[in-house]
Amino acid sequence: MTSDFLKSEMIRGDLQEQAELQRFCFQSAASFPILSKEKKLAYFNAIKELIEKMKLFYFRIKLIDDPEAKELVESMKIAVKINANQLGASYSEDILEIFDNVKNRVDNMIEKLEAEEG
Repeated sequence: MTSDFLKSEMIRGDLQEQAELQRFCFQSAASFPILSKEKKLAYFNAIKELIEKMKLFYFRIKLIDDPEAKELVESMKIAVKINANQLGASYSEDILEIFDNVKNRVDNMIEKLEAEEG
């Protein structure tokens, strides 16, 4: 028997927002070398926004006592670890530490980009 957890309008809305940000990030990453400085900054800011949304979502669903929520938490852990590794962030068992590592890495990339001429 499945629960109504994933049918919740709030949960679906959160997942939709995250999916849209992920699409933008994947598209930007694919063409990153040819992006303008402004578009690179938009990409980095979208990653940071996605991290914050995922972090909040993770906090909320982790508190829900539902089998689908628990399954989603485990899926998020796996996905975040894989994506963080691709961004060169430090590996950790703690998903919140991974979020912070990726955010710090993105902040460093923004600083470097803003320091460049042109």
